[in-house]
Amino acid sequence: MRYKRQRELVNQDLLSSSHVLIAGTGGLGSAALLYLAAAGAGEITIVDADNVEESNLNRQVLHFTTDIGKPKVFSALEKIYELNPEIKVNEKYMRITEETLSLLPEADIAIDCLDNMETRFLLNKFCVEKNIPLIHAAVEAFEGRLTVIIPGETPCLSCIYAGVPPGKGEFPVIGTTAGILGVAEASEAIKFLTKKGRILAGKMLMLNLLNWEVSLFSTTFNPNCSVCGGGKK
Repeated sequence: MRYKRQRELVNQDLLSSSHVLIAGTGGLGSAALLYLAAAGAGEITIVDADNVEESNLNRQVLHFTTDIGKPKVFSALEKIYELNPEIKVNEKYMRITEETLSLLPEADIAIDCLDNMETRFLLNKFCVEKNIPLIHAAVEAFEGRLTVIIPGETPCLSCIYAGVPPGKGEFPVIGTTAGILGVAEASEAIKFLTKKGRILAGKMLMLNLLNWEVSLFSTTFNPNCSVCGGGKK
């Protein structure tokens, strides 16, 4: 009965037998995790090394005031099991580094819900090496972007952001921006896992919520990419 309203739209057996890796349980991760859990993704592994802070609460809707100081993965785990006890959730309270990449599971798909380019590039490297599709989203202020990377078929994150510096630290963001893009990541994951519709493979969606400007363009390989080989691997 839980999935009655979606069974005629997607193959629930495919979704329930899937394993999703979600890197980051902040603004993007809260939304993506909530909707994937509600939809019945069978196994979800969440990775995060941060603790809940008061300044997170304008956008990270999985975490409440009473969770301040608690590791985000444990705060998220509690809420998800209350929402859907039928799925399996694995928590990894760790930072993604060169040394910890080997601890990440080889899931059916990975979702980038991170907030800095340095860690995103490491996740991208892991996914390319393990041939795991990666959904990437990034937000700032009222703007967001979304793409899907299929190793061997589309440009990887290092191609797309070639020459982009690691990051600039804390940035302003409206909670709804993170929520909309996180839900969009969950939607792309559900489509991919159940083989429905057209995903944003090799395409970048740009969204400005202030004026509802939406643009879509193709991503391109960097022939000198040291991660995916610029499409030549």
